[in-house]
Amino acid sequence: MKIDHVADMHINHWVPFIPNQLKWEKRTREFVRRILRKKTGEVLVLAGDFSEVNAQTIWVLDEASKHYEMVYWTFGNHDLYLLSKRDNKKYKHHSLNRVQEVIEKTAHIENVIPLIQRTHTFKGKTFAGDVLWYLPKSMGDWDFYRNVSNDSAYIKHQEAWNMDDVARLLYKSSADWYDGLEGQDIDVMVTHVPPVHPSISPYSPNGCYHSTVPFLAAPHWICGHSHLQGVFEKAGTTFHMNCVGYPNAYDNAQRFELPGDKVDSQLVIDVQMFTI
Repeated sequence: MKIDHVADMHINHWVPFIPNQLKWEKRTREFVRRILRKKTGEVLVLAGDFSEVNAQTIWVLDEASKHYEMVYWTFGNHDLYLLSKRDNKKYKHHSLNRVQEVIEKTAHIENVIPLIQRTHTFKGKTFAGDVLWYLPKSMGDWDFYRNVSNDSAYIKHQEAWNMDDVARLLYKSSADWYDGLEGQDIDVMVTHVPPVHPSISPYSPNGCYHSTVPFLAAPHWICGHSHLQGVFEKAGTTFHMNCVGYPNAYDNAQRFELPGDKVDSQLVIDVQMFTI
């Protein structure tokens, strides 16, 4: 089976909101087709951080469904952001209601499957996925979470008393589900947050950019969050990262414009493929 994958589109930074919704949707779909232009797989995996606006996320999933037999997705931290008073009112100060809205509004698309604390089998291969939330560990991690990361400012949870509780609740939910995978035959894990510090990262480990797990549940693992592109191995698992990230990370990219062929000397804006 050939699997295409991409993460961290952050598409509202590439195709920002404009009042003309028809044009905004058209440009969003054009950007998706640009990313998928080198499609070779039967399956597409989208590992979170679609947009800070649900309408775009829904357009992304709908457009992707037209190009693949199966589309799997999970959500990222930016897919939880409530950026305005209007967002907080609409989603009742509970960020997971944003994710639920996307699930409900794409439920009619038969080949689009959310991997949110869920496993699903396609053509004999089993995929499992979740956001796999992180938990800051050191004082430095917590300081980063509270004072640098936007997660602490824009992610809300109806059962949390404070910003620290949000991280703890989301982490516990992911960890409790993941523990139940032990002993299962999983072919591909899909998470937004990596379960380990990526060895291809040029940065020092930060507990807000990777989670921790007691075992690695699959031989292949697709993840994002750290805005890296590459493949690495750890303890018998091959990790696949293909994050788009933001326009300012590229040599020749701008908002409101489709990226050209020579967008950067090292980075690419295309799906990547591997075979299982």
